[in-house]
Amino acid sequence: MKKSPKHKSLYLVKTEQAELRELEAKHRSETRNLYVIKTDEEVANKYRDVIVDFAANKGVFLLVTRDKTFIQTFRSAACQAVGVPHGAMFSAQDLASASTLLKGLVANGAKPFLFMEYVLDSELTVPYLRHVKPMYPDMKVVVVSRDISRERLFQFYEDGADSFLKKPASINSVIKKIAFMLKPRCEADALVFAGREHIRANRFEEALDMAEQVLSRWPRHAAALVVLGDAQKGLAKREEALSAYQQAECLSRDYLEPLQKIATMYCEDDNRDEALQYLCKLDDISPLNCTRKIRIAEMHFEQGDPASAEKYFDQAIDAAREEALSAVGEMSLDIAEMAARFDPKMAAKYYRRSLELVKNSKNALTMSVYNRLGISLRKQGLWNEAIEAYGEAARHAPEDENIQYNISLAYGEGQQFREAAEHMRNALAINPDLYRGNPNLAYSVGSTFARGDRPQEAVEILTYLLEISPGFKDGEKLLREVTAARGGSYRF
Repeated sequence: MKKSPKHKSLYLVKTEQAELRELEAKHRSETRNLYVIKTDEEVANKYRDVIVDFAANKGVFLLVTRDKTFIQTFRSAACQAVGVPHGAMFSAQDLASASTLLKGLVANGAKPFLFMEYVLDSELTVPYLRHVKPMYPDMKVVVVSRDISRERLFQFYEDGADSFLKKPASINSVIKKIAFMLKPRCEADALVFAGREHIRANRFEEALDMAEQVLSRWPRHAAALVVLGDAQKGLAKREEALSAYQQAECLSRDYLEPLQKIATMYCEDDNRDEALQYLCKLDDISPLNCTRKIRIAEMHFEQGDPASAEKYFDQAIDAAREEALSAVGEMSLDIAEMAARFDPKMAAKYYRRSLELVKNSKNALTMSVYNRLGISLRKQGLWNEAIEAYGEAARHAPEDENIQYNISLAYGEGQQFREAAEHMRNALAINPDLYRGNPNLAYSVGSTFARGDRPQEAVEILTYLLEISPGFKDGEKLLREVTAARGGSYRF
């Protein structure tokens, strides 16, 4: 079986696991209706050289998005904080314009680095990624989105994405994302990166040397085992290559690449039974790949198993439907976000529209939309309805402290102070450092406890507030009131 161009190397041991952890962490820290663009000079200084060197060597950034805030954040990060020339940054609002720009940039000798929205023009961009990445195989691709499910993340990785960036993105996160994509963070990763470069240039002996250097010190490094397998396959040592891929699979169960390599080898050897087994393993991990599902169904037909074929055909249609619903849900959310700046009531309408499309799916947007709907309802003074929306968000994300915080605020606006304090405690149980370093947030938490008849917790938070912000007058006044009500006094 001829190797398809889209079966590209997927080095996801570091990337995939790190991205999933990053996704989960950022998912929990969804902002509370306020996003402040902030830079850290230390971050800019630390990563400036690698980013500036990229631009100096004909590297350019192409942003495929209509999000003006993201474009401005990116420009502030790359051009203002780091010092990349403005001429090294381009943007396109649609995929046709992006294709034209890419073609022109590459024709002029530029090396593009693509940041692309997860959804554009009410369609997932994964088909475009599937089309464009084989044309520019060396191009780095980062997918940008508010939220993305684990399954959808795997789908984008399979079709050419190298990494993921969650919005709203800070200047620091943009700088780090660019730098980490351009230069490996540790010695082992650097050696693996060099090994991949040798593989792409058919320098298999050199790649073998890189892989062996890593494995001599880190024998369980799965990505190095894949490079080892690639080198051995290039040197016509197929049995050794297959063994290396199988070792990599055993070391990292959610690592797509060794499974792909093994499936490809079995297809090349016309070993249909083993190939089908590994294609099914891939489907278990990355179940939104419709093309693979249809291929699996075809193989079941070839084996005389029409019932299994029908099952995978049905799953392929369900995955395609999920893809369409996800895209339309994203569009409704875009509309709601725009309306939210001007008309909370209208925004609530479109948040509900978005929910109608995504609430019965596995889409990661569900929690986020419920949370945003709650914020919109609170702005209208509909605190009771807001609590219902937040409650649905909490059902989808029980470990998100910000949802509990928002529920607390909604109860407070309804003067249900004891319930407000209870949910504030829930938020702090999830993240005890929720208010650390933020005087306004600390005051909000402290006043919630004060009004909710939890004086001990109120005193603790307000004392901390005055330690980090001694001139916070409202904090001083409230702390005096709480300590006086307890029969004591507080000396400032």
